[in-house]
Amino acid sequence: MNGAFEDTLHYTSPAHGGWGMVRIGMLVPESVQLFVCPFACGRHGAIGAMRQGFKDRLAYLYVDQNDIVRGYDDQIPGAVEELLDALPRRPRVVLIFLSCLDDLIGTDREALLEVLHGRFPDLRFRICHMNPISLDSKSPPPVTIRRRIYSLLEPSETKETSVNSIGNLEAVAPECELHRVLEGLGAGELRHISRCRTFEEFQRMASSRANLVLAPTGVQAAKDMERALGIPFLLLPVSYRIGEIEAGYRQLRDFLDLSGAEPDLSAERAAALVAVEAALRAVGDRPVIVDASAVTRPFGLARALLEYGFSVRRVVAQKCIPIDRKSLDWLEENRPDVELVQPQHHRAVRFEGRLAEALAIGVDGAYLAGARRVVDLFADGALFGFHGLRVLMERMRAAAEAETDLERLIESYGLVV
Repeated sequence: MNGAFEDTLHYTSPAHGGWGMVRIGMLVPESVQLFVCPFACGRHGAIGAMRQGFKDRLAYLYVDQNDIVRGYDDQIPGAVEELLDALPRRPRVVLIFLSCLDDLIGTDREALLEVLHGRFPDLRFRICHMNPISLDSKSPPPVTIRRRIYSLLEPSETKETSVNSIGNLEAVAPECELHRVLEGLGAGELRHISRCRTFEEFQRMASSRANLVLAPTGVQAAKDMERALGIPFLLLPVSYRIGEIEAGYRQLRDFLDLSGAEPDLSAERAAALVAVEAALRAVGDRPVIVDASAVTRPFGLARALLEYGFSVRRVVAQKCIPIDRKSLDWLEENRPDVELVQPQHHRAVRFEGRLAEALAIGVDGAYLAGARRVVDLFADGALFGFHGLRVLMERMRAAAEAETDLERLIESYGLVV
């Protein structure tokens, strides 16, 4: 591929929206959040929370220079009490977010938790770390927030006929064949935190027989759950290649090791391939851009689209995650003409790679290219399996047939929080 990954000064485009730490934490039912940070850090998040409907569940304890110099640990319990008094209903969980400046201050988190548990014994507290500097570390914010969320689950004496999906931000679409496969194998329902309306419903995830990790950011949380709750896990990331989808279902069957019969998926496979052909006819020779904001494995999707016959011109990705490395290697060997663009590279602000006629899968890539045809998708959405491939193809066909109001689409995303 043309280009190389560089660590430089970061550019953030207006299209950089979707899910951030605060929004992911909001998945915990009956929870509120207290953000401890300077004024400037909170302004963006507060506006974003208003726009995304989280205003009533997010509070801020603003600290000034004197607080930073002297420490602010002793202010947090009082701020929690003030927050609880202001709420119309007492929550079950309080997530306390400390900003990146806390790396320099060194709040004694264990001591703080001990004070909070003693003062509010009916509540559960978790300290979350909001530090974008750690994005390239082994424990970046998207990983740590999932670990904090699922650490709230307590050991269950019973095991229910159910399976959890971990890591993915949205529940797998109810129309997806994965649900039928699990039922046929005797594994029961597929649970996801977003479907839990109460904290009790969320706690039932601790009694599931297994975890399916559908996004790699959930692996560490799944490992924690295996140690603490005895729930084994299988990494089964979303794929849009027919062969990988089939192999994934074979892995799932072997992993669950149940006596049920795997349903016949030939009809779903055929429907996906029909959708591929329809999308190919609609897109034609139009250049395609694949954006890492849209899918977890952009290089894998680019490879799949090239194998199906699409004219992939560019992959927009800041880096390559380990499980996508083989697809990147394949692209470098077989299609070195495909461009690599880092959306946060400082040169991105020049907008030198305009490609208005392209069809972009993902809003970030569309914005940088000025593309007028856009597939609106973030982090694979609710897509999985043959159903996910079919839906993606249907969205590509629709995007090819009608231009997108990109400005309105970006506006609807809201600020990332």
